[in-house]
Amino acid sequence: MKNALLFLLLIPMLGMAQRPAQSIQRFFDALSLGNRAGMQQEITADFTLVENGEIWNLDTLVKRISKTKPADFSRINQLEILTSQEDKNSAFVLYKNKALIHAAGRDRQVNWLETAYFVKKQGEWKMANMHSSIDAAYQTSWELSGFKKVDAENPIMKPDVDAKFYCPIQKKSIGWENKNVLNPTALIYQGKIHLLYRAQDSLGTSRIGMATSDDGIHFTKQPAPILAPAEDNFKQFEWKGGIEDPRVIESEDGQFLLTYTSYDGKTARLCSAISRDLQNWTKLGPMLASPKYINMWSKSGALVGKEVNGHIIATKIDGYYWMYFGDTDLFMAKSTDLRSWEVCENAESQVKISVLHPRSGYFDSRLVEPGPYALLRPEGILLIYNSSNAANFNEAKFPKFTYAAGQALFDAQKPYKLINRTNQAFIWPDKDYERIGEVNEVCFVEGLVHFKGKWFLYYGTADSKIAVAVKE
Repeated sequence: MKNALLFLLLIPMLGMAQRPAQSIQRFFDALSLGNRAGMQQEITADFTLVENGEIWNLDTLVKRISKTKPADFSRINQLEILTSQEDKNSAFVLYKNKALIHAAGRDRQVNWLETAYFVKKQGEWKMANMHSSIDAAYQTSWELSGFKKVDAENPIMKPDVDAKFYCPIQKKSIGWENKNVLNPTALIYQGKIHLLYRAQDSLGTSRIGMATSDDGIHFTKQPAPILAPAEDNFKQFEWKGGIEDPRVIESEDGQFLLTYTSYDGKTARLCSAISRDLQNWTKLGPMLASPKYINMWSKSGALVGKEVNGHIIATKIDGYYWMYFGDTDLFMAKSTDLRSWEVCENAESQVKISVLHPRSGYFDSRLVEPGPYALLRPEGILLIYNSSNAANFNEAKFPKFTYAAGQALFDAQKPYKLINRTNQAFIWPDKDYERIGEVNEVCFVEGLVHFKGKWFLYYGTADSKIAVAVKE
């Protein structure tokens, strides 16, 4: 295990602070290794630790760590010395401790503000007391973690066998969502959460419906789809598979851009539409419209955006809007106007670049696919992504082909540069309505909103219904 200690001594007392600080270093190095004897060498026999208002001794500390320590645990400590004081036989050090912790496949950062009190025993500094508290001024992780499924209400949306719609292609009234509802996107508009969801009729044709909610849990559906195949210039791409899996983002001028998958029964194509009111949509057609890519299987377009008062606004980086797409590896495209898109290619091979790929032995061993929009945050670009478990060389705790979701972090200035990704899924099928349906073992995430101080994550279950998980 590699351990590191970073000293940023902010006062002109280097010579005085060095020796007690070295003891702190050795103590935390031993703690990271689970080396009780090493820790014991740096403390007095009556050492106490005040941790979150509780008084611990060394036995308490070792037991607490051992109880929750997984096999893949590692910890790197970075100390910033704020102030210190030393006399002949006693000393104290006030410092910030930034711990970079890897455990159970996840990386997180925890920040403590700590004071250590030392006494000199036989010419050596020994730590007699440490006071530790979480420094709330720091974010503890780049992940958007802590989602809990709303079991009391899920699934929050089911097919409606009574919903009727006049299909302009079939020229008759049909039950447009009598088979399945699934894979919704979400946004805040006029103070409510608007859920734009995929609905399937009995023939398997998909259309986009919309429902609204004041609380993020209980929704009222509109009676007819807001976007559907029609007798228009795009029928050749959309009939009769339909319009699938929407993802929505706002533009800086107040419009809404919807990316979706059109399916003609043979080829999926990533398409888009634009609206000012979520009701009336102008289809823009295939997003990857060059002759090289127009007939390529493509889907699932997630644009990079930033949060502004709960609204997710498409944001330029280095002069371009950026989009992640794909359902094998993840690829990228860029645009200057949100209408014309250029696939990002390797200049030498002329092959589209892959920025995230499946991993043998993990939950995402079969494929990866974007979830909601990609969120620009201080740590970088956070992309929640869907994945499937391979038939072999996979994550053994999930059945083969299980759809679960993970998270990836990309560089805020270089959206194609992967910084980190989770090694464990943060949401996966473990309820009957997620495990059994049109397609078994599926949690497919596409909707995410920040509403009334909470994050609401919407996802399709077993390609049949819709559920929500909430982060306080």
